[in-house]
Amino acid sequence: MTKTTAYNIGVGLIVAVGSFTYGFGFAAFATSIGQPGFYQYFGLSLNGAGASYTNDILGAVNALFFFGAVIGMLFFAYLLIGRRYSLLTASLISIVGGALAAGSVHVAMLIVVRILQGAGLGALATLTPIYLSEAASPAKRGLLTGLHGFFLVSGYNISAWVGLGCFFSKNLAFQWRGPIAFTCIPPTILAIGCLFIPESPRWLLSKGRADEAWVTHSRLHFDPSDENEMAAKEEFYQMRKQIELESADPTGYWAILTSKKYRKRAFLSCFLQLAANSTGALVINYYSVIIYTSLGLTGYLPLLMYCIFTLIGACGNLFSLLTIDKTGRRPALLIGFTGCMIAVAVETAMVAETVGVANASVAKQKVAVVALMFFVFFYGLFIDAASFIYSAEIYPTQIRAKGVALSTSTYFIACITYVTPGATAIATIGWKYFIVFICLTACTVVIIYFYYPETKGRSLEELAELFGDPVAVHLTMATEEEKRHLDMDIKTEELRMEHVHETEKI
Repeated sequence: MTKTTAYNIGVGLIVAVGSFTYGFGFAAFATSIGQPGFYQYFGLSLNGAGASYTNDILGAVNALFFFGAVIGMLFFAYLLIGRRYSLLTASLISIVGGALAAGSVHVAMLIVVRILQGAGLGALATLTPIYLSEAASPAKRGLLTGLHGFFLVSGYNISAWVGLGCFFSKNLAFQWRGPIAFTCIPPTILAIGCLFIPESPRWLLSKGRADEAWVTHSRLHFDPSDENEMAAKEEFYQMRKQIELESADPTGYWAILTSKKYRKRAFLSCFLQLAANSTGALVINYYSVIIYTSLGLTGYLPLLMYCIFTLIGACGNLFSLLTIDKTGRRPALLIGFTGCMIAVAVETAMVAETVGVANASVAKQKVAVVALMFFVFFYGLFIDAASFIYSAEIYPTQIRAKGVALSTSTYFIACITYVTPGATAIATIGWKYFIVFICLTACTVVIIYFYYPETKGRSLEELAELFGDPVAVHLTMATEEEKRHLDMDIKTEELRMEHVHETEKI
């Protein structure tokens, strides 16, 4: 089995900055709406007659950001410039969008430029797990692809601390412009990093550029103890044969949704992203400052609680990526969704007993805050990394970009559905809004238990077998006899390619 080298991890860390960019850019606005300067500059109010208008504005900014994200990811899945240059292009769009958002002079401008920023960030949220999964070895795919979730939530957390620091600025404009302006830094780092990372070897193979693909694959998984590079050659041979086998299959969005070959994959990946949002995660994350305020916290404390909330999520993701290759995707998802459901149920009960209630129990308010922390613990440790890993790894190479774009667009459409009315719902029906998430998560646990197969340990190519598709070459689960035949095929193929190259020279 191929080795996960220091170079492989280094490339993964650079690419994962795309996930950090998305997390930081998404959360920046969540901290900005916790700043007094934001409401003063735009003439908004969370209380009195202007509260309804303010909630509508916040909903519009969020909805159009997610709309831009959907457009960005669907568009970038069709780009023919490769994973590497798509990451570079998306990072440049994110820089421009972040700069314009930070410089917004009125609400209309803020709404429009957040669409542009959303397009760049949404593309990065899609492209990053695709690249990470394609560059990883089967044994460590959870580790490498799990960097997406860890860096994404780390972006939330660092953005939260930046927002907390900006709260203490005497410059009210900087209070809200600062967090948004800092969103230009991560994509700048990523853009520079893209100049040094290689193209995805699987993408190169899908475009018929086998020689370039081998050079990249060999470098990513070079093992000094394997003098003949047989492990790398075996996996490369498997990759090439599977891509050749699947090269005639349809690749468009409509084909993914209508073809029996891909329909189950599309359902599993899209439903998983919908389910992740149906826990209430993004509503709680985006409006957590408002939720903490409603629980009686004032001043900088809501922002501090948001910092702790996202820090727990980041630590959970870190532990997840280190263990998920051993524990598996399926157990993680089942535990995560069950834990989130219980945490939201407790939080909802406590909010019902305290918010808007005269002389509310301080102890129950504390329980509500603790329940939110337990929620993000279960979400970060068991759902966040696993959901993105699963969605990226179950698709074949030639449709992976479009398949992941579909699943991630489902995620963002769910964001629009749940987050857009979130401010208004929390202000009007309060705790009752979260009953929806409790019921939906209960249904999710049942569906995952009965319909989701385990994917750990297999190569991306061999996962086709789980969905009834043929596998050109078995490797991770091959017998010794099959391995011997495979090695003979590889040697024969090497001799053939040497003859071709010699002929081309003549």
